[in-house]
Formats: sequence, C-alpha cells, structure tokens
Amino acid sequence: EAQGWGPDFIAPTRSRIDVPDAWSSVSLGKLHGPIEVKGIAYGGDRGISRVEFSSDGGKSWRDAEIYYSGGNLAWSLWKAEWMPDAAGDYMLVVRATDGEGDVQEWEEDRGPFSGAAGLHQIGVQVTA
Repeated sequence: EAQGWGPDFIAPTRSRIDVPDAWSSVSLGKLHGPIEVKGIAYGGDRGISRVEFSSDGGKSWRDAEIYYSGGNLAWSLWKAEWMPDAAGDYMLVVRATDGEGDVQEWEEDRGPFSGAAGLHQIGVQVTA
C-alpha cells in the first residue's frame, strides 16, 4: 500500500502505439497512401472518451478514431492515418482522455511501482 496499490488505487489512463513497429523504416517514394497508425487505450473504470495522435513529438495533436470501445474497464482500440511530409526521423506519440475528461500526461518522474502512465512514443524513419 505504501507504493500506491492500496484499496483506493485508481488505474492511470494509458495508451500505446502498436502499429507501425518502433523504428520501422518507410520509403516515401513507395507509399500509395497514408500510413495507418493503430493502438490501444485504457481508462480504468472511467473508460476512454478520446484518443489523440502526434507525428511531431507531441507539439501538435489530432484526433484518432476509436473504432472499438469495450466500455469501462476494457481496452479501446484506436487508429489514425498519417502521411509524412518529407523524409526524416519522426516521433509518433499518443495520448488518451478518460471518460471524466482527464487527459493523459507525460509523467516522466512517476515511480516504478505506480503503474505505467506516461505517453507512449515511437520513432519512425522515413526515407526518400
């Protein structure tokens, strides 16, 4: 209980990117449309009301589509389309908003035993 797992523990809002793989390489010249980015989000007993996706390391955000919402206490599935502007390294980031309107935050100083909660990010390399 001293580590935050007592009877009053509230599961933090979580989200992650599952597709594409971290540090995958994509050829801009071979793309025939946008890249589909997919993942999951969880808000404990509060559910998930919104998922946002960033392709610039979290500087700007756009809504992702929640295409399966299992309701409270279930993982929601989300997807977004992303078309890189140019060749280079991109940092893709996801954040979720729970059913009470609380937005997931970076939380870099969160203790190791308090549950994963920070924003998930992956790098993607785009070649010409």
